[in-house]
Amino acid sequence: MQRQIAKQPKGAAGGGNKKSLGSRIMKNKIFYLFLLPAVLVITIFKYYPFLTSVYQSVFNWNGANVHIFNGAKNYIDIFQDKAFYSSIYNIVKVCLATVVINLIFPFLAAEIVTNLNGKRKQNFFKMGFIIPMVVPSMVVILLWKWILAGDYGVLNMLLGAVGLDNLITPWLATSRTALWSIIAINFPWIAGLPFLLYLTGKQNISEDLYEAADLEGAGLLQKIRYIDIPLLSSQRKLVITYMLIQAFQMFDQPFVLTSGGPGTSTLTPALYIYQRAFNYNQFGYSSAVGVILFIIVVGVTLFNQRIMKESDNMG
Repeated sequence: MQRQIAKQPKGAAGGGNKKSLGSRIMKNKIFYLFLLPAVLVITIFKYYPFLTSVYQSVFNWNGANVHIFNGAKNYIDIFQDKAFYSSIYNIVKVCLATVVINLIFPFLAAEIVTNLNGKRKQNFFKMGFIIPMVVPSMVVILLWKWILAGDYGVLNMLLGAVGLDNLITPWLATSRTALWSIIAINFPWIAGLPFLLYLTGKQNISEDLYEAADLEGAGLLQKIRYIDIPLLSSQRKLVITYMLIQAFQMFDQPFVLTSGGPGTSTLTPALYIYQRAFNYNQFGYSSAVGVILFIIVVGVTLFNQRIMKESDNMG
């Protein structure tokens, strides 16, 4: 009898929890309805194409009338393809350069803007660094194609005008400089999401910390070292993760400027996927490359998150 009495409140409580959960779902159903369009769009344009690529990666598929199952042959061929290794090697260099650039220059820009005297000056430079974000990327790429052109490029003309003719180079037509020229696009690398992240994080730091630092006689560099750099660690994590993903997806710059050349010196995995699909009609093969690229990006992202988490624990 005591067992039955003891069990009764537990069962009643369980039923109450289930009822409470169901009632919460019904109560918030309007919010789920608002989320439904976004979920549908992501499913249709993100998840479904990816799952389709995984399926097609085990077929010899030309995108039309040839659709033959070939198992893991596409994956085996990929790891025997020197062009694929070249694209990975290129993108590793792009990742390293992009991460270093976006950890330094946007951070310095945010520091300069927030330390200007007067809100009017700060707002002026904030707008100046934010406006380029709304300029279509294709316009920027074509502008840099004109700047880096070999014969009539602005850069070479300036070098010739100041007497540095020995430095004149066909920047996009030489394997030694082509990839680094693409990385140099958007110089001085200030405008963009990293700048906004650093700027927002800097503005959220309490003024009391800076006032206490002033009382202690700390200078600007000491404030940056002991206040800004530690307190902007979450922004740095997001910048690193975002830039790694963006770098692995680089496509439009090499496609427009060099088409992956000279040779394979500017070939990226995303461009490699496009070329295999649309130039050689190897859609199954390109799907397999896409799956491998997805695995690499996820692995790099998880590794990056783990390293940053361990560094926080050590700190």
